[in-house]
Amino acid sequence: MDPKTVEMDDDQKLEDVRKRLQKEKEIKAATMKLRDFQKSDAAKAACDATMEESQQRINYFQNEFDKLQLKKQLENSTKVARTHIPITLPSLENAPPMFKAGFESSRGGSYQSTSSSSDNNNNSRMGTGRNNSITSSHYPEDFISSRPLSTVDLLKAPTPITAKKVTFKLRELAYKLDIEKKVKVASERLEQLGMSAKDGNVESGERVVLLKRALQKYQGLYIPGQGEDDITNSPGTALRRPMTGTLYVRVSGIRHQNNAPTRNSRPAESMAYIKIDGATRAKTRMARNGHNGIRWNEEFEIPVTKASEIEIAVFDRPDHVPVPIGMFWLKISDLVEDLRRKKVEADNDAAWVAANVQDIVSRTPTIRPGTGPLGDNPINGVEGIESWWDLEPIGQISLKFNFVKDVALRKRPSKLGRQGAVRRRKDEVREIQGHKFVPQKFFQIMCCALCTELFTGKGAQYCKFTCHQKCAEKVFIKCISSRNVEDPDEAKFAHRIPHRFETFTNLSPTWCSHCGHMLTFGRRHRKCTECPVVAHDGCSDLVPNHCGMPAETANKLMEEIRRRTPSGRAPLTPTKTSKPLPWEPQDQKPSTPRPVPPIPQHDRPTPPGKKENQQSVSPVVDSNQAQLQQQMQQLHVQQQQQELDHYQRKMEQQRFVEQQQQKQLYEQQQIQLQQQELDHYQRKKAQQRFIEEQQKQLHEQEQLKQQEQQQQLLQQQQQQKQQMEAERAGRQQQEKALLEDKFRNEQARLEQLQIEQEKRQKKTATPTTVPILLEQPQRPLVMPKPHFPTLKIVNKQSAKPMKKYGLNDFHFLAVLGKGNFGKVMLAEDKKDGGVYAIKALKKESIVKSDEIESARSEKRIYLVANKERHPFLTTLHSCFQTDTRLYFVMEYVQGGDLMMHIQKDKRFGEHRAKFYGCEVLLALQYFHENGIVYRDLKLDNILLSLDGHIKIGDYGLCKENMPYGATTHTICGTPEFMAPEILEEQPYDRAVDWWAYGVLMYEMLLGRAPFSGEEEDDIYDSILEDEPLYPQGFGRHEQALLQSLLVKVPTNRLGSGPSDADEIKAHAYFRNVNFDDVYHKRIRPPFLPKVTSKTDVSNFDTEFTSEAPSETPTDYQLDNVEQDLFKGFSYVSPWAQPS
Repeated sequence: MDPKTVEMDDDQKLEDVRKRLQKEKEIKAATMKLRDFQKSDAAKAACDATMEESQQRINYFQNEFDKLQLKKQLENSTKVARTHIPITLPSLENAPPMFKAGFESSRGGSYQSTSSSSDNNNNSRMGTGRNNSITSSHYPEDFISSRPLSTVDLLKAPTPITAKKVTFKLRELAYKLDIEKKVKVASERLEQLGMSAKDGNVESGERVVLLKRALQKYQGLYIPGQGEDDITNSPGTALRRPMTGTLYVRVSGIRHQNNAPTRNSRPAESMAYIKIDGATRAKTRMARNGHNGIRWNEEFEIPVTKASEIEIAVFDRPDHVPVPIGMFWLKISDLVEDLRRKKVEADNDAAWVAANVQDIVSRTPTIRPGTGPLGDNPINGVEGIESWWDLEPIGQISLKFNFVKDVALRKRPSKLGRQGAVRRRKDEVREIQGHKFVPQKFFQIMCCALCTELFTGKGAQYCKFTCHQKCAEKVFIKCISSRNVEDPDEAKFAHRIPHRFETFTNLSPTWCSHCGHMLTFGRRHRKCTECPVVAHDGCSDLVPNHCGMPAETANKLMEEIRRRTPSGRAPLTPTKTSKPLPWEPQDQKPSTPRPVPPIPQHDRPTPPGKKENQQSVSPVVDSNQAQLQQQMQQLHVQQQQQELDHYQRKMEQQRFVEQQQQKQLYEQQQIQLQQQELDHYQRKKAQQRFIEEQQKQLHEQEQLKQQEQQQQLLQQQQQQKQQMEAERAGRQQQEKALLEDKFRNEQARLEQLQIEQEKRQKKTATPTTVPILLEQPQRPLVMPKPHFPTLKIVNKQSAKPMKKYGLNDFHFLAVLGKGNFGKVMLAEDKKDGGVYAIKALKKESIVKSDEIESARSEKRIYLVANKERHPFLTTLHSCFQTDTRLYFVMEYVQGGDLMMHIQKDKRFGEHRAKFYGCEVLLALQYFHENGIVYRDLKLDNILLSLDGHIKIGDYGLCKENMPYGATTHTICGTPEFMAPEILEEQPYDRAVDWWAYGVLMYEMLLGRAPFSGEEEDDIYDSILEDEPLYPQGFGRHEQALLQSLLVKVPTNRLGSGPSDADEIKAHAYFRNVNFDDVYHKRIRPPFLPKVTSKTDVSNFDTEFTSEAPSETPTDYQLDNVEQDLFKGFSYVSPWAQPS
């Protein structure tokens, strides 16, 4: 059955599955009868293997039949319910057996046969059948394990056949078959060239035969529409990286295989080759088939460098020529991912489980000690993955794998620790026809959208157009995302035929004609019915309207048009031929008659009316008659030539008229197209100009508003100063008037005393003393003149200029922190003794990394924080620059960061974590209200002030102009806090801050990271594919909050809607929180940091504070152009101005 042509409804599917189920039962019954007649143990073992596979297929078809039947019953019940007719839904007793056996299978009863111990116990029964371990596999897939089946699980032989497994096998086999066919073609070409590739050609042909048999086997199991969604969203389908490290492989043996036929009764010898990316790295010894299959039990240690795939190929040697009989392959990245998952499960305490399995764990018995969900490895200590694996096209092979990555130099701490932020550097962007091409690394085979060859090359940033680096120069299709790019080639190329896309089922290795990615299995893709173009559903609208013409052919035509057009632009009208038209004058030379060859008499056409004259001529003629006949012949030839010339002129005139008509029609079409394009371009240009004018007006209004605010602040300051000076002058005048009054009163009193004293002297004076008194001169008593201070009147024009700070105004005391983008040091103001945190950035690094706009953005965000002096945001005191560095002078938050405190306390209590979480929530809300996405939320960037409240710092990775609905693409942040959409390189919005907020709350509440790994790649894999674990007895509201925030789909994440932080505030976790009290700091902090002085740095990490507070010298000298890039950087906050 060809699955590509299957288009069935549910009833047809039910009937088709029923027929296949009945056929498998007949095959099993016939095989059982055949086994009874067999005397050879090998023949009986072959029958047992056939019966086992048949039973697996019976279980698979029975499960799918039950699912379809239940689906139909539910649909019928829904239809009946809509008509308001009471019905009885099917109960558990009437449900299919797959639902009855749910809890039995979830206990691991029958499925524990996948464990290594069970496999080893089955070794002794090889050849005797394993029906006892298969008949119980009639189970629901959802009860197999607490986690979904991984890619490695689908390759294991004990994993029963399911729709998901069938779809996965079809995809892998089709892709492998396509590669082998290409290898075979290459081997044939080498053989034709005389190179020694005969053996490789033979082996490739035999491998193609094996893969075709395997593909045909799974095509017979495929049911349309079943398992497609599961395989698309299953773990392991993401992009994978080549791995470097040491691979450990143990090859135990094979069973149930089909050996190559031999000339005698003795079985052929077999051996296994281990290949890494197609190159043979190891092989086993030769061994013969026995009652229990083939046994090798050999171990290999293989160092690999940037390896992608491991393959085990089994060969027989019947006649001293190796013949492949089975193949198994596995992506090393999938193996590493499965090992990582098992290690996480082994490292976690049994009290920590994922949220989606807590209910299952609470109501089901514990799994048998020593086995994982699939029973392959011990829980305590992962030592590799050992199991029986599917050998294609038939058979099973026992293998054990382990892989140790080369990460000795990049080991990461297992506990909470400081992690630097990462930011992908801006690649060199090359714009061609509006496409912004950047070099990209692809960890899978891509297809060039221009030449359709497989490659790893360049991709456009926004429209995802992917092509070779060499083909990027040849692209002439205008990018759909660049509306303002004029395309001069549109007038040249008149082939504009749209594709007729229809949805199709993909079951073969096919690549998208636009983005170059391989299409997944299912009905989500589009295919043109007129040409072989296929594309993703989202890419079909971006494919150019060149139906019937490959992109490479269109490109060659454009190159030829450009080459023949001198100006580089094709003419809008057809070019004239070099041959003159019939009525155009020739050169003015006299034309000479063309010689006409003699025409034989029997070949000459007879003119009308001449036949009788010719018949009357006598056979005997004289010389006159001969001359007359010759003249008549010449006249006849001339007449024929004239008729021929007239006919040719007539045909040429007719062709010319047709050409003119076609030319006029073509010109009219071109004029219409040009007019339409011109109108469209003018409308777009007008819209763009209108938007630019609106933006310019808004920008000017913002600038005017800022200038008005600054002027208002200056006026207020000047008015305050004038008012203070006027008050001071009034007080001084009052004091002067009081002193003057006091002086006058004292002077009058002294004068009165002097007069009274003189009167008394006159009364008591004797005559003898009078002369003496008269001889002495009278000296009046002089009072000291009081001192009056001078008043200085300050005019408005003589106000002091604004204070500007520089490097000489500060004295560095200690290093507070370091990051990828700068160093933060504690500094003291030399004049007033104030302490500040100063962040120093090298201009050299900023220029080389093209981060000038980032530095400007950081300053603007500080100004936004300064605007309202938000209580939970670090504010800016000032900023200045030198020839080599930029400096941000920030307020000094002396309590240290939360990372320092959580490392001391192991984890925060519930009350303390909620207290900090509420304040962080308000800070993020303020940023989002101002169109800012923070993107680097972590414990390291949350500082604790002396009053016990937090302040967020370090605005280096913030993104401006991000209101609700706006998106950006930059990959940046701290690995453990990066949202899945950032790692998947998808456009993301401000919801990434709420993901990081969820990680932050998880770490504060539980004292560990929800996603961890030995290196960054492991952390990224954990974020994309793992679910966070929660301890038993964890708070219900706390867990609900974390689950709502740590949602991998950003649109479903709490806080992703237009109400933003209000959604989170409304959560039950914050039901008793008054956020107005939080904002105004009315709630008593749970912890107060301790310091001994204003310069105490004991709350900061000694890793930084132990360093000397000095700046690294640099020899790089910026030129004038580079220095101009930093013009206008200096700034002083109004509240930082000296009074």
